Amino acid sequence: MHSRNLAALGHDLLAAALAWWVAYALRFNLEIPHFYFLAMLRTLGPVLVVQAASFLLFGLYRGVWRYSSVRDLQRILLAAGVAALAVPAAALVLEARGLVPRSVLVLDPILLVVLMGGSRFAYRAWKEHRLYGRAWLRGEAVVILGAGQAGAALARDLQRSERYRAVALFDDDPKLAGQRVHGVRVAGSIAQLPDYASRTAVSRAIVAMPSAAAAARRRAVETAQQAGLQVLTVPGLEDLVSGRIAISQVRRVELEDLLGREEVALDNAGLGRLIGGRRGVVTGAGGSIGAELCR
Repeated sequence: MHSRNLAALGHDLLAAALAWWVAYALRFNLEIPHFYFLAMLRTLGPVLVVQAASFLLFGLYRGVWRYSSVRDLQRILLAAGVAALAVPAAALVLEARGLVPRSVLVLDPILLVVLMGGSRFAYRAWKEHRLYGRAWLRGEAVVILGAGQAGAALARDLQRSERYRAVALFDDDPKLAGQRVHGVRVAGSIAQLPDYASRTAVSRAIVAMPSAAAAARRRAVETAQQAGLQVLTVPGLEDLVSGRIAISQVRRVELEDLLGREEVALDNAGLGRLIGGRRGVVTGAGGSIGAELCR
């Protein structure tokens, strides 16, 4: 086991010992009788062995505390739950049932989850604040169009960015108005963006709607352009799902973002042989093919 994981295991064993002592202290209103104090010490070793085995069984030391998530909390709950069932069984085997009050068996796993889970998320909060706490002061203010999964992920990622900082989200879902997504307020519908832009110093909008229909993305882009904002967008859904590109890698809006399909690549050499030296009429010159033919 890596030294960092050994340190994490040592921390959890200390947390388990503290939880066991606090459970006895709460059971006896912070005044543990001498008999039960000795019982607590006598049972502490076997309890730690059982809990350590449960921690290892559920892989609590495969992750990194800095990236602790709800999944890590789920593993802690499972490990504490299994240990809560195994400790009474161990007490029966060791003939120590009378040494452990039933209320201690209930309190201990609860305290264990609070101490282990709380310390992990506290460490993550401290680490992220240390690394990114002042990033929001440095980045350029942007608004995000779309408060779905992509918009929420972008708002979260921009908290670590020194280039951009999200100041508002806009989404056409009325249920989201006034809500906060990763600390960023949903300021209203996309149609309200021009009014917001006129009252603030924001100059860029990021369209975070990779799964929306092409028509909805076009309306969002047009609204942002009418508001005088430079429009950016997030990578396509396929790139995000495949993991090739992170959602925070924003880019300028391209033609295929508005078409809803890949841009058609023309065989210019073949077209030249087909219509070279002839006169013709081009219909639909506003599209990519017509525009290319008119060049």
